[in-house]
This record gives sequence, structure tokens and C-alpha cells, in this order.
Amino acid sequence: MTRTSKPALALLGLATLLACGGGGGGGGTPAPPPKTIADTLTYSNPAGTYALVKNTSKSTATHLVLDLVGPAGSVSGVGFHLSADQTKVTWTTVDSGDPEKVKSSTFSNTLVKSKVTGDTLQAGVYQKGTTAAVAATTSTVLASVALDLKGSIPVNSTVSFSAVAGKALVLNAPANPTATSPITLSVGSLVAN
Repeated sequence: MTRTSKPALALLGLATLLACGGGGGGGGTPAPPPKTIADTLTYSNPAGTYALVKNTSKSTATHLVLDLVGPAGSVSGVGFHLSADQTKVTWTTVDSGDPEKVKSSTFSNTLVKSKVTGDTLQAGVYQKGTTAAVAATTSTVLASVALDLKGSIPVNSTVSFSAVAGKALVLNAPANPTATSPITLSVGSLVAN
């Protein structure tokens, strides 16, 4: 029987340990720590006749674009007030370089205006003069608005978001005997994840 030296036994043990992938952890990559700061705005579309729905083609993880859609019929414009918690999100333009925080490509010869005061966005898109009304369908985008996620918001934070009651209307077709009609605007739930 041959004698094995202590250094040779140590090398043999080290080689065996390395061949088995090291200590008892299975050799896998450790899981990353759980996310604590939100990096995504999650929006649930609402039900309703006039509703703000997510525009999936223009929205990103931190830039949420919402489209106002309504019922089929003739319409010449829309105005509304929305409120969103400005400690967690900020009203912004739909596309970089837009002059206003409301946008519409549905109406022609338009007057487009927006104003932010505190948490509230006041927005309006109206056709000028006697321009013929738009024959809208249930998928016609009457107006679009956008919100950006602010930094350092804890994950799973609910963001207060609502339509201001009594502050939404449609501009009817020029031939309609009633110039404007009040509407109820439905908004979905908003969470920073």
C-alpha cells in the first residue's frame, strides 16, 4: 500500500469539490433581490360608453398613452378634466414635440387646448366653425392624453386617477339643436409596478 502525502490528498479533495460544482448550493445563479421601486405603469381598461383605454402601440413601461373612445355617432369635439396624483405620475405630451398635452387626429381644422393645474388636466379638442362633424365609430379615438411614471415610487403603489365629475362634454354636430351634451367619462385603475 502506498502512502499518499497530505498535500496530494488536499489537491484530490479540491479537485473533487471543483468537479462537483463547489459547495452545496447546486452551482446556480442566486435569485436577484425583489424589486422595490416601480418601473412600470399598469392600467386596467374600464367599461363605459365614453372610456379612456390604453393605446398599446404608443405606450411604454413608463409612458402611458390613453385614448378616449365613445359611441358611434356624429361628433364635432370633446372636452374633459382628469385628475392624477402628481406625486407619482406627471401629465405629459403623447408624442415628443407635441404643443399640447391633449392630441387628436380625428378632427380637422381643430382648436386644441390643454392646461395642467395641480393634479388636474383640462383638455379640449374641437372642430372650428361649421366644419362637418365626424362620423365616429366605437373605435374612433376622439382624443389622447399621456402620463409618465415618476422615479422612486414604491412598487405596487396605487395611483389616484379619475375623471372630474361634471367636467366632460361632447360638441355636437353643427346641425344639432343642442351645441354640447354632458358625458360621463370612465377611467380605469392605475398602479405603479
